[in-house]
Amino acid sequence: MPKSLILHDETDCRELIKRVLLENDHEVATFAEEEEALAWTNSNHVDLAIVSLEPGSVQSKICQGFKQLNKNLKILVLATYTNRDLATKALEQGADDYLLKPIEIKKLEAKVKSIITGKIPTR
Repeated sequence: MPKSLILHDETDCRELIKRVLLENDHEVATFAEEEEALAWTNSNHVDLAIVSLEPGSVQSKICQGFKQLNKNLKILVLATYTNRDLATKALEQGADDYLLKPIEIKKLEAKVKSIITGKIPTR
């Protein structure tokens, strides 16, 4: 059973993503703050981190922090159409893929499955 972490500042979005992951047999931990997510990752095995990137936040560098703690951790970043540049930077810093908001459940499920299985389709 994959263990996943969700880092998102909006409670409703965290809970939606959590529900989708639980329905797909993941263990899930959720966080609103980067420091808490990194601390938890430091003491727990995590297979996948789903990270929301917000303009003006430091979360664009969170991928480096996660990869320093676990080089095998898979990272899916969530970005809005207007902050796709943040998603590109996150990919350069170790993210495995990104998904544009608003989140479509089927796309989220497909991205998570492809990242976990290692079968990431080309765009």
